Amino acid sequence: MARGRSSKSHGLAYFGLGLLTMLTVGWLGWRGGWWPVATAPAATSPTAVSTPLAQARRALAWETHVALPEQFEPPVETGGPSQIDPSATASSFPTADRNGWRASAGGSQSSALASADTDPLEDRHLGSPEIDPLDPPAIIAGPRSLADIDRLIRSGDLAAAHRDLSWIYFQQPGQREEIAGRIERTARTIYFSPRPHILPPHTLRPGDSLAALSPRYQVGWQYLAELNGVTPNRIRAGQSLKVIRGPFRVVVDLSEFSLLVRTDTEYVCRFRIGIGRDHSTPIGRFRVLRKVPDPQYTDPSGRVIPARAPDNPLGRHWIDLGEGYGIHGTNQPQSIGRAESRGCVRMRNADVAKLFGMLVTGCEVVIHR
Repeated sequence: MARGRSSKSHGLAYFGLGLLTMLTVGWLGWRGGWWPVATAPAATSPTAVSTPLAQARRALAWETHVALPEQFEPPVETGGPSQIDPSATASSFPTADRNGWRASAGGSQSSALASADTDPLEDRHLGSPEIDPLDPPAIIAGPRSLADIDRLIRSGDLAAAHRDLSWIYFQQPGQREEIAGRIERTARTIYFSPRPHILPPHTLRPGDSLAALSPRYQVGWQYLAELNGVTPNRIRAGQSLKVIRGPFRVVVDLSEFSLLVRTDTEYVCRFRIGIGRDHSTPIGRFRVLRKVPDPQYTDPSGRVIPARAPDNPLGRHWIDLGEGYGIHGTNQPQSIGRAESRGCVRMRNADVAKLFGMLVTGCEVVIHR
């Protein structure tokens, strides 16, 4: 009898030990993500939730929204009945009519743009998207003479000097070459150095981030980081940052192979670009629909070229304007200043990285000849 009771107790002990082992293995498997479950497993380390790459992977896996400032930024909201929500439509570019996308070398479009009494940025012609323009910029009463502007620069009043130089640049284009050195220096100091000139510095509060400041000031968070020389995840409460109020606007001049960044009233910077062959770059008003870092490329034959591949013609950045058109980098820097693309605007990789950081979705892009 004693031997029978001992065998029974040993059997119960083995059974309990086996059950405990199964429960332990099952729990470890659930925590480690070995078993398919209906909900996402709990995070196991702070690193898993802090990196944009990990956030993007979980967003794709569980089909939930994850804020990823590097690609998804809130649209610019400036109010007013003329504003277009870029997320409400797949593209800002209209359906092609019988004349197609391309602007003819002659005809009404060219003659209208060539007219001295017509502002090419306000001209609406075939192929231009039906987007209402922004409110016309306020024009200052200036300008001062160049001697007065030089005195302002010497006295350190760069903001006033730059306002006057911008007036000359936009209202008296014949003097652009004469003021080129001055306006580049003042623009570089005001828009690309950490010393505040226009707005007072922004003092960070607990919980602030560059991604949160981006929609408030309507500029890209990458631009704010570069402007202040800071690393986004190392800013701290109480720190003062230089801020610039956007949104920036882009004006592409196909005849000059140039891309100008400006505010409503001031010059910001200018880049050399490449454009489409045979007038294939569309003319009109667009909005930045999205910004894609490290885009892949599908060529006309359907071959997919992965991101960062040496033969990827888009480079590291894609600024989407809709209908397959965009502003991007290039693996052919010698094509800058030429009409060799299939219709997109090409930039040097360093230049498009700078522009990519400055713009937010919704920014206006005007393309003209």
